Order: sequence, then C-alpha cells, then structure tokens
Amino acid sequence: MINLDEFRRGQYSVPQCCGDEIPECCFTCAYLLYTEAEACICDSQFYYFCAYAWPDKLTHTEPPCLPAPGEGARV
Repeated sequence: MINLDEFRRGQYSVPQCCGDEIPECCFTCAYLLYTEAEACICDSQFYYFCAYAWPDKLTHTEPPCLPAPGEGARV
C-alpha cells in the first residue's frame, strides 16, 4: 500500500498497473491526475499522481482523503 501522505505531497507517482494500491477515495478526487511516462519500467506507461500540493492548483477543495475538522482520518 502506498504512503498516502507522501503521495498527497507529490513525492512519487504510481504506475497505472499498480493502481489498485491507490485508495478508492482518490478516484473521486479532482487532484488525482495521470501522465504518460517517456520511459516505461513496468507494464504501464501511465502514472497516477496527486496534484494537491501544487501551489498553482485551480481549486481549493479539500481532497476526500483528508479528514474534516474534528474527525479522524478517512483512509
């Protein structure tokens, strides 16, 4: 399983072939993006990444993986 905090900070991407390691809530999130890799090291040429940490993001919506104030972690 991926480290969700590191993934959310944009420290790494996940190959599409390993997409089952990404929590289900990420697939409903506006910040989950993908890019095509120039060099493939696995069966997939697309990689998922989280754009939540980008300073120039277009929306300031809280991602579904973050808890609402006063709640525990959602994932």
